[in-house]
Amino acid sequence: MIVSRKSMSYEHIFNSQVKCSEELTPNEAIFAIGLMVMAVDGDIDMNEVEVLEGFLLRKGFNAKEVDAAREKVLRIIRTEKNEALFSAAKQALQDEKEIENAFDLAVKIAIADDKVTEEENSFVLELASTLKISQQKVNKIVADATKYYRNSEKLIEKIEEILSELPIGSKYEGYINSTTGLRSLNIKIRTPDNELVILNIDETRDEAQIEMELEEAPPWML
Repeated sequence: MIVSRKSMSYEHIFNSQVKCSEELTPNEAIFAIGLMVMAVDGDIDMNEVEVLEGFLLRKGFNAKEVDAAREKVLRIIRTEKNEALFSAAKQALQDEKEIENAFDLAVKIAIADDKVTEEENSFVLELASTLKISQQKVNKIVADATKYYRNSEKLIEKIEEILSELPIGSKYEGYINSTTGLRSLNIKIRTPDNELVILNIDETRDEAQIEMELEEAPPWML
């Protein structure tokens, strides 16, 4: 859970005057901020990776474009450091909704592995201040993201029930949140014959019901 106090400072990143040699699109900027949150505590969790890459997939990116965005952001970190990356991201985020989307993604990544480290907490709070997001908006985004995470957890709890109906030996390999609003999860499952299949689980407006459809994984997931 994000708490309203920070125990460390990232002023050297957020208030740096360093300029970046490359420009980012708004979506790349949001992706960059998400990646910085994911790496801030030095412990990258697969759930965080899936939340981050799922963001770009929901924005209409295909797998090749996700790879390109990842490579671009990592190249900037490698050659120009986090200060330059954040400078480029802040420059690209001029629209209020894009700024809120960036903070929303940052919060979701921070809570994705079921724990919020001191580093993540401090980074997210300082990010909100730097992006000039009001405390009222911060509180709402944190509350909505926490609810989003808990609702996703409820769906994930159905995995054991789902697997019991699949061939013995099938294994859960993670998930991708594919939409906003009504939750839609793409559950990755490896069958005993090593085939990767995707179980699409969709919430309906009836909270007691979900829709499920099993299909072969697209080539880019293999």
